[in-house]
Amino acid sequence: MEYGLWNSDLDEFYKGEIDVNQVETIQTALKVTLPESYIKLMHKRNGFYLTKKYYPVSTPNSWANNSVHVDSLYGLGENPGILDNPYLRTEWGIRSKKIIIISAEPPTFICLDYRKKKNPSVIFIDVDENQEIKLAENFEDFLEGLVEEIAEETLSDILSEQQIQDYYKKIDAVILSGKSAEIDRLLTKILSTNNELIRYLVEKMRRHEKPKVHFNLLLLLICCAEGLNKGMLEDEYLLEVLNEFSTSKNKDVKEFAVICLEKYNSRL
Repeated sequence: MEYGLWNSDLDEFYKGEIDVNQVETIQTALKVTLPESYIKLMHKRNGFYLTKKYYPVSTPNSWANNSVHVDSLYGLGENPGILDNPYLRTEWGIRSKKIIIISAEPPTFICLDYRKKKNPSVIFIDVDENQEIKLAENFEDFLEGLVEEIAEETLSDILSEQQIQDYYKKIDAVILSGKSAEIDRLLTKILSTNNELIRYLVEKMRRHEKPKVHFNLLLLLICCAEGLNKGMLEDEYLLEVLNEFSTSKNKDVKEFAVICLEKYNSRL
């Protein structure tokens, strides 16, 4: 059971080889019996970045309309590892100790759900959106369902007029009172909607008072400058924003904008 899930090179998620005593100690600490398929997998590779990073779903979420993103799997260990659960649950307000996090990209988590049975299902949780999606009946089915890529459906195809208006209201609210990290997470979500909503949020971020918001926006704009998001923003508008940021009083924003302009000019 490997499913081609990892590369040959070790990474920071690898926690070293494990033995029976270590498994028992960790299960005692977590107060659960881990799935046999998970333990067998960890004996082969105890924590790793995934090569198959997507799991198909039918429920729209903060990542996409038809999939969730799974960056890595926790090994039997900590920092990062499955023993990080007490800290992560406390930090992110996940109250049930019967939910065991096996992959974390806060505010989203992939978890083993022991709330209803000893053989846990696998769920996706988005804390910010208060959303929970059941992915698989068990861990082995979850592994079998992972894929290397998945064609993203356009969320705007299924958005009602009311939903679109709700997005505009949410953008206004988050821009008004949200922290830079909240605005950045909202941008990630809006990227799966439509170009009108994207342009609206980009303009709001452009006018924001905090340089951190400008810097986070440039992480998107550099992709546009390289032509990787063709059609999302018109070149004339993109150039206008980049020129503006290139005169920023903030050193990091100014330097990043200059790099973006170089990418833009080399593409033309």
